[in-house]
Amino acid sequence: MVTHHSTGQPGFGELDGAPVRLTFISPQGTRQTVLSRLGGERRRTTPPPLAAHDVLLGGSVRAVRLSCTVDGTDDEGPRKLEAEIRAALCVHRAFYGQPYQSLFPSLVGYDMDAEEPFVLYQAPRGDAAAQLGYGISTTEQRTIERDLVLAVRLLEGLGLVHRGLVPAAVRWDGKRAQVWDLGAVARVGSRRVPVGVPPYAPPEQRHGVGRADPRDSLWSVAQIVYQLATGQQGDPEGPPRDLSAYRSLERPLGEAFAPLAADRPAPAEVLSLLMPGQDPAAQVEASPDPLEPLRQEYDRAMERKRRDAGLGPYGYGHGVEAPARGASRTTAAPPRETRGRRRPWFGGQAGGRDMRGQ
Repeated sequence: MVTHHSTGQPGFGELDGAPVRLTFISPQGTRQTVLSRLGGERRRTTPPPLAAHDVLLGGSVRAVRLSCTVDGTDDEGPRKLEAEIRAALCVHRAFYGQPYQSLFPSLVGYDMDAEEPFVLYQAPRGDAAAQLGYGISTTEQRTIERDLVLAVRLLEGLGLVHRGLVPAAVRWDGKRAQVWDLGAVARVGSRRVPVGVPPYAPPEQRHGVGRADPRDSLWSVAQIVYQLATGQQGDPEGPPRDLSAYRSLERPLGEAFAPLAADRPAPAEVLSLLMPGQDPAAQVEASPDPLEPLRQEYDRAMERKRRDAGLGPYGYGHGVEAPARGASRTTAAPPRETRGRRRPWFGGQAGGRDMRGQ
């Protein structure tokens, strides 16, 4: 049975649409049809081009549907949704039934062949970190810090880097954090493309310099935790000037603010300070994946499908290519950045004026 925590979002009592039969593929690969009701759009659950709507499955299971339109002129939405589903399946197969599963969205099902392709998750837990501000204790901040570093390390164990860690993509229910926007992942070692917003995306990632590194996500975690601790955004180019005033933050994450990934500690090093003697991701890295042949066949089938439809290569996120064999992961200093306008989904300053009306 699906357990539902507070979502911090209104609207689940307003699912007054006519019941429809929703068909999807479960994480186990079986096709299911459930009588469902579709609710209103859920703001800030995922950034464009995907849209999120509340869904009531079978009269009792509260879920959220991420979907995209297919108009034949722009495949950014389908690409993002494909990346979301691939990452969700990877995480589900690695951590289903383990405590670490709660750090990520809980996959219910998906359908890429529907008229409006979609993926279904259990409803998000708690509130977005963008809405927390000073409303949590130092102990809770440290728990969020630990959970985010653990999530980054677990994804690293799966060969993935989350390029979209922003306050709106992190949920908090009072006990555990939950990381959303899995469509923003990339393969470790894939070529960086310019993506993300300051200060949450590191300089090299924003400028598309070098190759994706798990330490990119560590920068994002440091920026989110700094904002939770201070109520203000950090420096988009390096360590905040007042970092030394926050000793509890400086000790585990101080070096994570380094402008270059090569100068930041590995996620496992930071995790060892927050969870001494434990590294759950080491087990993931050491265990062979019995489903890898099936995954490769799935990839080949998706490549054929995209080729027949005249679409571009298949991969984790728009514009991300597989790393060249033997490619170096060293990076050069990025050019000077011209900061652009932030999208509303990314939250703004904790407790600031951007948070009103959410």
